[in-house]
Amino acid sequence: MIEVEGIHKSFGAREVLRGIDLHVERNQALVVLGPSGSGKSTLLRCVAALEPFQAGSVTVDGELIGYRDAAGQRRRLPEKALAHQRAEIGMVFQSFNLFPHMTALQNVMLGLVHVRRRPKDEARATALEWLGRVGLGDRGEAFPAQLSGGQQQRVAIARACATQPKVLLLDEVTSALDPELVGEVLKVIKDLSTAGVTMLIVTHEVLFARDVAHQVVFMDEGVILEQGEPHEVLGNPRTDRFQAFLKRYANVSMRTS
Repeated sequence: MIEVEGIHKSFGAREVLRGIDLHVERNQALVVLGPSGSGKSTLLRCVAALEPFQAGSVTVDGELIGYRDAAGQRRRLPEKALAHQRAEIGMVFQSFNLFPHMTALQNVMLGLVHVRRRPKDEARATALEWLGRVGLGDRGEAFPAQLSGGQQQRVAIARACATQPKVLLLDEVTSALDPELVGEVLKVIKDLSTAGVTMLIVTHEVLFARDVAHQVVFMDEGVILEQGEPHEVLGNPRTDRFQAFLKRYANVSMRTS
């Protein structure tokens, strides 16, 4: 469902992604682990057509994302075409990004009405269904300021899923939460994985990666150092860098789980 081949991305002279290759099978979850500054979030933004990149390609369900080949040259798609592609790629950010002047229900309805062009009654019913699926069926009329951080993040997940994108990208969705709120968000994501939603997940929650991922990738300094099935990668890390990462973050996950 997601194919990333040879992605290179630089910000000025600083190369952030240095030839990334990965693929995510349909109905599976791939979890990307790595320290801060390793390029994980930038990779997600490239897949979501939010960030241009200098070389390589991204395809989602067979469609080339962000670019087209014209007369042997690689050209960035116009904004209208990018917007169409982004509608098929749901993304949930670290900071929730809910509209503060809208209720939870209105936030979830927004993409259904303005992107999918659904009638409001239909959009309302779908939004209520998704709020129920994330455990917030009784909080539809609450504004973001009236919700906890974990509840806001669950609304953001419902909003991303309600439009039925082909893939769901999750960028450190628990990093802004108090430790006691992390579990409720991770449970929602685990339920989505069990339901067969195709997901590319960036997280530092090692125990969660072990439980939810079909494949795990470890990135550092813009390259993939290790990848494979969770029991293989997490149970037998080959590089010193990954061993040090697991020693630090697996202990943190155990303390907050």
